[in-house]
Amino acid sequence: MSANNELVVDVVEVKAQQQEIKEDKKQPQTERKSRNPFKRKKKQEEEKKDSEEIPDEREPNLTFKDGFTIYKIIGWNWILVFLGSIGAMGTGVIPISFQFVMGDLINVFSPTRADGSTVTPEQQKAEIGVYASYFAIIAAAACIANFMSQFFLNWASERIGVAIRSAYFDSLTVQEMGFFDIKKVGALTITLSEDITRIQEIYSVKMATLLQNLAQFLIGVILALTSGWQMALVMMSTTPLMILGVVFLGGIIRKLTLAINKANDHSASIATEVMGAMRTVRSMAGEEKERVRYKKDLTKMYLAGIGKAVAQGSTFGILVGILWGTTALAFWYGGGLVVEGTMNIGSMLKVFGLTLFAIIGISQAGSFFPDYGKAMVSQKTVLKLLKRKPAIIFKGGKTLDSIIGNVRFENVDFIYPSRPNVTVLKEFSLDIKAGQAVALVGPSGSGKSTIVGLLERFYDPAKGKVYLDGVDIAEIDPMWLHKNIGIVTQEPVLFATSIYKNIAYAIGEENTTMEKVIEAAKSANCHSFIMDLPDGYNTLLGERGVSLSGGQKQRVCIARALLQDPKLLLLDEATSALDTESEALVQAALDLLMKGRTTICIAHRLSTVRNSDKICVLAKGILKETGTHAELMAIEHGIYKNLAERQMLFSNEHGDVEATMEVLQ
Repeated sequence: MSANNELVVDVVEVKAQQQEIKEDKKQPQTERKSRNPFKRKKKQEEEKKDSEEIPDEREPNLTFKDGFTIYKIIGWNWILVFLGSIGAMGTGVIPISFQFVMGDLINVFSPTRADGSTVTPEQQKAEIGVYASYFAIIAAAACIANFMSQFFLNWASERIGVAIRSAYFDSLTVQEMGFFDIKKVGALTITLSEDITRIQEIYSVKMATLLQNLAQFLIGVILALTSGWQMALVMMSTTPLMILGVVFLGGIIRKLTLAINKANDHSASIATEVMGAMRTVRSMAGEEKERVRYKKDLTKMYLAGIGKAVAQGSTFGILVGILWGTTALAFWYGGGLVVEGTMNIGSMLKVFGLTLFAIIGISQAGSFFPDYGKAMVSQKTVLKLLKRKPAIIFKGGKTLDSIIGNVRFENVDFIYPSRPNVTVLKEFSLDIKAGQAVALVGPSGSGKSTIVGLLERFYDPAKGKVYLDGVDIAEIDPMWLHKNIGIVTQEPVLFATSIYKNIAYAIGEENTTMEKVIEAAKSANCHSFIMDLPDGYNTLLGERGVSLSGGQKQRVCIARALLQDPKLLLLDEATSALDTESEALVQAALDLLMKGRTTICIAHRLSTVRNSDKICVLAKGILKETGTHAELMAIEHGIYKNLAERQMLFSNEHGDVEATMEVLQ
């Protein structure tokens, strides 16, 4: 069986290659001629590398015991599944009961009984009335069984889905930032929607359907054997072939589902990326490029889906052919028994109906296994996250009575999980006193934002320590730490809710009032434009605050930080993306926000950093120069001095430091 499974998967891969060749032939002749095999191979390797995720070193190796995690999450919902399964099994027995009674009813219409005696029409009517009451009882049982099945199973399915999604999302939110650097957002959202849906169905509705079909098969076989074992055995002689066909199909479906899921996850990541950057895609006329990139994954899904359709169609086609071929065999054999007088017509039809429904039950049960294979693939994906132990535990640890604001980096080395071959910080050491305003300048990739990330403890250093008020940050409760550190970034992040809720987000709506929010907004120079909006502070913002300008979004974020009232403030290029007018308003709000706080500011504009208590110049992860603006300007041939002179030379006080520093390095 495994060899056949591999063969089907190989055929799908060959079809994928043939499809690529066909697409290549559609291109202009000159373009095809210009290609050579080496360039084509290199391009394919690059595309393959681009589609693959960076390996997660903390991804757990699942064991058999880990599978019970899902059962624990489902919890007492198993009671609902149990009640629904009883109803489902009752539903499976209903057609068997109907066929059993129907076989005996047929004999009632004959005036001559098996022992040769005859009955009067009045006796026949009385017997028919008895069987009619049997059908009424079956109807009532069917009503109760179907109610139990549909009600309890659908209720259980929804509750199981909520429980697993909650557990998955909870596990997702406690992972360290490095996890999100190497994972694709589209794949994670696909798991939340599609994968968990498969799991909840397999443990509720589809599991109960399997029990329904098995009950139909077992009861039908037992009654058929007791009613006419010779004919029943003849009809069931082909059942093993049907079971083997279902097992064979399940193996193929499992392999092809893996291929489909992989392509689906990658295509979802592309779609998420493109939708989030649609302005950039549109401005650079990249629509066609993105459509081609997206369709490549759709082609892989399509071809794998075709393979699955071929496997399902051929297998089920053969199974149905066997089923109705068995029917012909049964009528031929059963008819001979009736002619010989070994069996009457009613018994023959009874055995035929019972065995037929039993075989249909077992064949329908076979559809469970392909779905089960898909669900197990999805369950493995979910369990990998549920059992993953984050590198940083975001609950527990020390809490300080208050933050004074002394910060120290001691011989810190750092490497991002997504770039394991690049050391971003090397032997970095820095002392920051409480209340100081420290500016970090340097080209992209020099480690400025990494310093902020380490101080927020989004990451842990590969070597060295980071201290806050003399306490190793690794020993402090990260949740407490985040509540006591304010941050304003270059790309302000707002949520698709009201302005009031966005400002109150840092401390929670329950911990503030409208008066405090308005006070923070006034200090951040955003109260006036908020009041000009149709609903004021209740104005709903679009996704990522798209309805506001860059400067307006930045000021709302500053109001959020002001409301938080942190002792330690992190500014990550908070004004670099703004025009001159917006920068002036934002800078005024920042100046107010920085008073009395330890501030670490990342900036590319000298106008932003020249008044800082200390300026740190970084290049390639190494601290090159430190000092005040005046001290750094006094260093002959210093990096900072050259930078400042170039900006003054071009009379661009608000120029971009990054491009100039990259030239200097």
